[in-house]
Amino acid sequence: MKADTASQFLELCGHIVIWGERIPVFIGDMDFEAFAKDEITYLAVWKCVEVLGEASAKILRLDEALDAAYPHLMLRSARSMRNQLTHGYTSVDIGILWRTVHAFVPEMVKAARSIVEEAGKGNETAG
Repeated sequence: MKADTASQFLELCGHIVIWGERIPVFIGDMDFEAFAKDEITYLAVWKCVEVLGEASAKILRLDEALDAAYPHLMLRSARSMRNQLTHGYTSVDIGILWRTVHAFVPEMVKAARSIVEEAGKGNETAG
């Protein structure tokens, strides 16, 4: 991977970590019923998931091969969810959003954090 592409990839992975880690802070100890009734919270979570998808789309624009190289990032799925939230906003099922942030986002954030941390270790040994 070219140095510039690698740098952008790491920056975008960092965005996935930052925005993904906001979600559990917003949700706290809510159950689904409380989440579905709390418009401010579900809109905040919605925005976070959109950003995860936008970062994923930007990674795919950098190099489509990154999807196969980092399957745990689930880049195409995140991009698809972002497109649904952005363009299909009138038909978003809050239940699907809830399931996404519990089943999909933690794995994505974990994968992105691992990539960023591994790159940091490489920088420590190089310096």
